[in-house]
Amino acid sequence: MHHLFQLVLEQKDLSRAGDLFSLDDFEIEDSLSEALNQIKLISSSADYQSNDNDQAVIEICITRITTAIRETDSIERHGKALVSLWESCLEHNLKAATKDEDTPHGKIASDIMSCILQNYNRPSIMTLAVPVAIRFLQRGNKELCRNMSSYISLVAIAKADLLADHTETIIKSILQGNSMLLRVLPSVYEMRPQPIHEFLRELVSQMSHLEEGEQLHMLRLLQAIAKAKQPKVLSGTVPLLTEYLSDPSYSDIVVNILLDISSYEPLTLAGSLSVLKGIGEHFPCLIGQIAKIYGAVGRVDEVCNH
Repeated sequence: MHHLFQLVLEQKDLSRAGDLFSLDDFEIEDSLSEALNQIKLISSSADYQSNDNDQAVIEICITRITTAIRETDSIERHGKALVSLWESCLEHNLKAATKDEDTPHGKIASDIMSCILQNYNRPSIMTLAVPVAIRFLQRGNKELCRNMSSYISLVAIAKADLLADHTETIIKSILQGNSMLLRVLPSVYEMRPQPIHEFLRELVSQMSHLEEGEQLHMLRLLQAIAKAKQPKVLSGTVPLLTEYLSDPSYSDIVVNILLDISSYEPLTLAGSLSVLKGIGEHFPCLIGQIAKIYGAVGRVDEVCNH
């Protein structure tokens, strides 16, 4: 380890900690994993939560390390030590007594999280990080969970398969109010449909409480289920879908979901024809799709009547 890092960490010398920023990033890059391991030992000590000096030293050292990792692009070399320190925070209190305050380990977790998860497009780092990130969803404070959700959503774009095994935990986090994670579900649906089918009724019941962007993610999930031809799963959602037909922000995606359903389970839509007719009068651009739904339901009626 670089002699200055060694001095600062072994003696917990706050007066010298700031000097770490006078060193060149590449000069200390070799020392970063070892420094992270030393920080883990200090932050795991029994008196760390009450020791302001040690906390201040560790905060400065982590800032210096994460800066050097970014500047030297060495996340893949130090990812294991970084994730190990991050994971060790789960063994300590992460929920502060007051809203605007972080616990000592909450601060460490937050600083490391942004360094790790900004690399959401690097599979080797995300393979290490995702299982730990999911555990933080269950243990972290609200602010930590919100930030974590934001990064996990980016992972879903770059490497959704890493999240598939954690689908049920993600759903439970959504149902506890972490609705930002809704954007993950369409990405993992094809790989893990079963837990989504199981909780779909509960997820859909949140629709009216969601923001517009989150409602769109919910509709994209329903669209993915419709394309996978899952009539039993979707039949209960048709009344809700027809409620959103009259909203110009959603009418196009909703009518396409209903069109998909009509192609394999048209009778599910028989009770919605009058609503669809009214929508067609208000939104002439949707008449083509609505006519196809009418046609699908009509063909089944003809067969039944014969």
